Amino acid sequence: MTDGTYVITVRGVAGSGVRAFFDDTEVSVAGDTTVLRRAEADQAALHGLLRRIQDLGLELLDVRREPAEPAGGTS
Repeated sequence: MTDGTYVITVRGVAGSGVRAFFDDTEVSVAGDTTVLRRAEADQAALHGLLRRIQDLGLELLDVRREPAEPAGGTS
């Protein structure tokens, strides 16, 4: 069983240095924000991501959790 996916949005467009700091996380850009997605993450992983965001001085805009899809998917 997975814990779902955490989706974190920060202000600004992540450059290569920031992307390297999140090498274990999917990083995408949406307009003038950067979206970090970490699948199968527990709360400890979330806290680690938030610590890295804080350490880089990034402005946190949103944090949400998408539930894991049920085994077998939908028909």
